Amino acid sequence: MRNLLIIAMIAFCSFHANACSCLEPGTVQTERERSELVFVGRVSSVENRTPQMDKGWFTITVEKIKGVFGAPPLVTERDYPYRLVTFKVSETFKGSPATNFKVVTGMGGGDCGYSFEAGKEYVVYAHSKSNWVNTNICSLTGPASDPRSGLAVLRSGF
Repeated sequence: MRNLLIIAMIAFCSFHANACSCLEPGTVQTERERSELVFVGRVSSVENRTPQMDKGWFTITVEKIKGVFGAPPLVTERDYPYRLVTFKVSETFKGSPATNFKVVTGMGGGDCGYSFEAGKEYVVYAHSKSNWVNTNICSLTGPASDPRSGLAVLRSGF
């Protein structure tokens, strides 16, 4: 019985360790300062992507062969499934104005990905990583109609 309890505790801790963990989002002002891009946009498309789609079969095969010979894998955040979200931008509050932006987010759950819905309008607070822009549920990103996303404050120019 004691061993069963220990196994259950280990399983619970392992499951819990994979959960998304965020600091409390700051005020609209601090979120805007931390972000490299802040805009309002309507979602044009949401595409579920995998590393195989980005790298291609040849690169994946070469990486597997290198692994057989003991080469350590070069793992990045883009080596996990993700969503590529395209926005038609109506307002830009920080960053270079553009008519469209593509933003990467996780699939949800443990990776803190945001579940965007096509056709809906959002306020997006995004950060740059390498050559792509990402956002997640840890920021104030949210529906433009939700006061918590800070759209009224952004429009006021604080």
